[in-house]
Amino acid sequence: MMKFSFQHRAFYCYLGMSIWIFFLVTVVYKYMAVKEATVALKVTQNNNVLKSDMKYRRLYLRACNPPENIVKGSEAMVDDETWLLQGVIVITRHGDRGPLTHLRDGDKLPCDTVPVSPLLKSYEEFVLNASANGRAWWVAGPGPFHNFPSLPRAAATRCALGQLTARGVLQMLTVGNILREAYGEKLGLEHMDLTGKRDTGGVSYSTRYRRTFQSLQALSWGAARAAAAAREAHSTAYCFRHCACPAHHNLDRKISSQTKSRLESHPAIKDLINRLSKVLFESQEYTDADIVRDALLAYMCHDIDLPCVRRQKSSKVALDKMKRFHEAIPNRNLLDVDIDTLNMELDYINNQLDFNNEIGRKARDIIGKYDKQKTPLDFDAQMEREKLLYYQQRYIDNADTYDDVVIVKKNLDADFNFPNDARDTDFDEDYKEPTPEVAEDFCIKKDHIMSVFAYLEWSYKQEVKNTHNRRRGLLIAYGLIHNIVQNMIRMISENKPKFVVYSGHDKTLQALILALGLNSYQHYNIQYAARIIFEVYRKKELRDEFKFTKRKAVAQDFFFRVVYNGEDVTNKLSFCRNKQMETMEMPVLDGSKVYKTYLCPIENIVRFIHDDYFAGFNVSNYKDACATYNVGKHIVK
Repeated sequence: MMKFSFQHRAFYCYLGMSIWIFFLVTVVYKYMAVKEATVALKVTQNNNVLKSDMKYRRLYLRACNPPENIVKGSEAMVDDETWLLQGVIVITRHGDRGPLTHLRDGDKLPCDTVPVSPLLKSYEEFVLNASANGRAWWVAGPGPFHNFPSLPRAAATRCALGQLTARGVLQMLTVGNILREAYGEKLGLEHMDLTGKRDTGGVSYSTRYRRTFQSLQALSWGAARAAAAAREAHSTAYCFRHCACPAHHNLDRKISSQTKSRLESHPAIKDLINRLSKVLFESQEYTDADIVRDALLAYMCHDIDLPCVRRQKSSKVALDKMKRFHEAIPNRNLLDVDIDTLNMELDYINNQLDFNNEIGRKARDIIGKYDKQKTPLDFDAQMEREKLLYYQQRYIDNADTYDDVVIVKKNLDADFNFPNDARDTDFDEDYKEPTPEVAEDFCIKKDHIMSVFAYLEWSYKQEVKNTHNRRRGLLIAYGLIHNIVQNMIRMISENKPKFVVYSGHDKTLQALILALGLNSYQHYNIQYAARIIFEVYRKKELRDEFKFTKRKAVAQDFFFRVVYNGEDVTNKLSFCRNKQMETMEMPVLDGSKVYKTYLCPIENIVRFIHDDYFAGFNVSNYKDACATYNVGKHIVK
């Protein structure tokens, strides 16, 4: 046995070494496989992060429309040898602005950061030179825009409610440059002059909001290197003579009810909206997804870190002070209170002003600055000082009945009827109680924003198809479309004006889009500095087919097209889907892209506004369409 073992010792040695090597190879292979799997996992995670960032980036570009993203599209892309440009009508939304609702620490948001741009710098120099000896000519005279600033306020205002930002100015300058590039040579820059000093110049309108007026001035300078003598539109809808409509309230109520029902059907989104509201707003939370979206844009569009909210602890010292004060003067007049007790109360109020809201600090700083100033204040400064003085006194007088300075701050808008203050909002904001203290820490993340925006995109799809909403759009936009058609007819018959601009709001463009029959939610979701352009054309060669001689132009020789943010949407209009359309393909100069261009007979839009506009209401005029929706009556299907 020993002999056998000895003779096979070499065999056993080789066998053991083989088993050991096999074991080592197996372990190393598994280790490498685990490592490769780990690397693969890391790569996959990085790809997911990258995809998430790319998705958020696309969302940012779509919602914020940064100046570098605004480029010329198919504007004026028509065969010049066949067609002569008669005129251009532009409807825009104002540029980037501050939020429409009071945000937590809103005074600290840097919405006023000035972009580095030679174009913006040149425009600022133009305005400053024009204002060197006082007010610029376009705001110096009497009228609805008297003393309006042509540029956003100084940096001290930070994220001012509803006010245009420097970024918004640059957006509108860029839009103006696009108009100059597309139509300057074809129309002649003298026809794009909106100053009102030329008989052959253009016409411009603005609503009585600073942001639309300042946007118009920036667009005008970008297009013709001149300011605009704006005419006032008394409604954000540009309804002109067709404004009073009893049906609006009834339709608004139905649409609002449907919007709330949609949100109720998505409890997870509703819960998210509530949580976001508690972080975003300084007054009680909102359940309106659009208002939350508007607040989120203040962070998204200005590259600001998304906000967090931490659990707040009640200030025992402040409560004790207030308790002692009320115990000291349970039933006495304020004049009977001793000085020490009164000072204690004023200290408490000042502390509240310091820590609950920025307006208290601002009031003391501004009032102190103005009291020391001997030179006369301009109109805006006087109004700001008076408002802040009134605010501070109102709060002191009512400290026992007001729970939060926010309420006082908002109630001031009812007492001061200024056209340019925080009252200028697109939403009718009700006064709310202060936001209750949060029970948990919560930080807004990009995923939350993408969820809200995804829900809203779905909601916009429902709104575009909604019968009540489309009919409301027809009623709201009727005055504007009627005015547009009148200007188109003047361009044909009188050869002027050749350039018309309406500076409006997202609601202006939304109603117009619905009335034109566009049914894409992407068109309905209006960006900052969005533009809808009507181009009016005439055939160049006007020859009699039988006599072979030149003839006068007739209605059949005139066509128009509609371009929305650079995209030709003429063939998508509800009244232009027929065989009478003219179609052509226009390559870009560098040959990198080909635009398909459509021209619709101008007779179509004239017939639409006069004969077919109210067909869906089963009536023939605006007055009867509005009366159809009287309270207590069912909506006509």
